[in-house]
Amino acid sequence: MKNSLFKAATLCLSVAVLGACSKDKTTGSNLNAGSSSPAKNPIEQLRTFKRQIESVKAHPEERTGETITLSEALWDIENTFNLNYSDAEQYYGQINNHEFTLALPVAENQEVLVYDAVNLYSEVVSQARAALVSDTFDEKGVVSLTIKEVEDYNGSMRITFTGKTGERSNYNPPIAHVDGPFGVDDNWMFAAPLGKCDDPDIPSGADEQLQEHLFAELIEPYTDAGSGYRNIYVNRLHFTFDGTNYTNLYYATGTDDMCIDHIYLNDYYYAEKTIISRTIPEQYHLEGYSPISIEIKGNVLTEPSALTHKNEIEYGIRLRVSTDEFGETKDLMSE
Repeated sequence: MKNSLFKAATLCLSVAVLGACSKDKTTGSNLNAGSSSPAKNPIEQLRTFKRQIESVKAHPEERTGETITLSEALWDIENTFNLNYSDAEQYYGQINNHEFTLALPVAENQEVLVYDAVNLYSEVVSQARAALVSDTFDEKGVVSLTIKEVEDYNGSMRITFTGKTGERSNYNPPIAHVDGPFGVDDNWMFAAPLGKCDDPDIPSGADEQLQEHLFAELIEPYTDAGSGYRNIYVNRLHFTFDGTNYTNLYYATGTDDMCIDHIYLNDYYYAEKTIISRTIPEQYHLEGYSPISIEIKGNVLTEPSALTHKNEIEYGIRLRVSTDEFGETKDLMSE
């Protein structure tokens, strides 16, 4: 019988962060199985796994008995991938979600061979690359990779990974107004590409406009890592919510009127900004976390019939690493 490791305290991030081991909260938050905080310094743990990868690649025939805990292996794989391939300080106009499941042999004491952990990491890179290849974007990039679920299955662990890929976009930062970012000419249909209320030929919508403004406000003012260093984001957390979870967000009963006046767009902007920057961090005790990805999509509900905006927000803890030691962000397509 499957035994979900979300029930195990050693792998349940929500024990440390939320005080409970529930995967899905009423806000639709999706907590990662693999992002438990490492016992050692996170930079040192990344450094150690980097050496282990190099050692296994140099001597693939030597299956040594060196082991690490399952929780360490999961943390290493997820965060090393994001260290190498995730370009979080980049705006993505469109985002695709991918999911794949891989197996990892685990001993009864919940330890895994370093050899197996490194091989699983290589499989993750291959699967993620295949997902990125399948995208039809012109300027492809990796937004993030997280571990969605870990299950005990027939003597090994089945690990489900979820990845976000996107199209890099050099958008023009929106101009804010005194009373809000949206002015009198910003009356938009609820979702892209329906356009403005009086101009359907503009391939955008209220969801995309909110996403761009919130990115510019909450993510774009990056902290400069300094010469010879770059920022990375570890312990990724993913939250999903819409107008059914929080008040003051866009939620319209019926589907007859899809136009959103700029005055209300400003209201929704400030409501979403508050939820992303204050409500969720306070609700889930996300000390040290920053939003690194904001995706907002129009959503048509059927029971009851309504329109709303689905928000998918990803957070991470910012760390600074040396580019001499860890290199620059890698292009997953070029390796």
